[in-house]
Amino acid sequence: MRNILIYYKIERRNALKSKAIFKFGVIALSIVLVACSGGSSDEAGCPAIEDRKINVVATTPMIGEFVNQVGGDNINLTVIMPAEADPHTYEPAPQDAGTIADADLVFYTGLKYEPAAVVKLLESSACSTDVLAEVGENVYPIEFKEDGDGDHGEEGHDDHGDEEGHDDEDGHEGHGHGAYDPHFWFDPNRVVYAAEYIEGKLVEFDPNNTASYESAGSAYADELKGLIGQVSDLISTVPSQNRKLITTHESLGYLEAKFGLEVLSTIIPSLDSANEISPAQLVDVIDVIEDNNIKVIFIESEAPSVYAETIVLETGIKAVEGLWVETLKAGQSYPDFLISAVELIVENLRNTD
Repeated sequence: MRNILIYYKIERRNALKSKAIFKFGVIALSIVLVACSGGSSDEAGCPAIEDRKINVVATTPMIGEFVNQVGGDNINLTVIMPAEADPHTYEPAPQDAGTIADADLVFYTGLKYEPAAVVKLLESSACSTDVLAEVGENVYPIEFKEDGDGDHGEEGHDDHGDEEGHDDEDGHEGHGHGAYDPHFWFDPNRVVYAAEYIEGKLVEFDPNNTASYESAGSAYADELKGLIGQVSDLISTVPSQNRKLITTHESLGYLEAKFGLEVLSTIIPSLDSANEISPAQLVDVIDVIEDNNIKVIFIESEAPSVYAETIVLETGIKAVEGLWVETLKAGQSYPDFLISAVELIVENLRNTD
């Protein structure tokens, strides 16, 4: 009988209840603030653009980075969530409502990535649903692994055409939100798709700067495609038998599908990095580690888990901290984010025999 230390605390449940009450209050206050805001607007109730830069909002630093690369000096960009915060658990502030209400265009990840409170705030505060732009559904997302141990299926491994175009878009229509992995930034090709979508929306809302958006989008796409070779070269230095890993929660599916790493299991096999797991699930993870002779477990910086401590105690494997998977650090670019994450993984998998 394994002596597994399981952490279930009543205080945690009470804290979650308090958070839910807080979020409800924020949304209610947001509606009041938006209703009281003034200024000129168009027929849909959106701010009149006239002769000014368009106001663009991004929910996360990652999405904000992509928008900034395409929009540049042609837009006034505001990112709601701060750098280094876990987007899954972000609690919106009352002033976020005013920021969203004043936006001509709002980009968000979607695919149930942002917390429900943030999505409700977007829907209640935006001047029109037409200004809300969901990026994730436009990158041909792959499915989460079923129950944390399935495969991504054929759609996840064909790269949806990559540089050959989007010939294999079939099957994307009708995607059910919640079943698809929103962490598309671990595949630079998917970021190219995101940049193309962002470019299209900016052109739609600000046609006067079409040439600038198209030029910036093309240059960024070239930079992103160059990242693919860099990541492939790094991973090629890891012996094939060592390309297996365990992480805190399911976030590296695109890295697995595109570059050949194998994510054997996750401590929390779901989108919500704050979820609790059962003792049976914890035992399953430990069994996978022992059966596959796994030597390291990667702990995500945004959401460290007490369960990881338990697993380390039970198996004696090495805990590798410092893996960022959800967001950017202050001043960090997307290429720096991706290369840093891959270098950390490669360094710790290379010599695990």
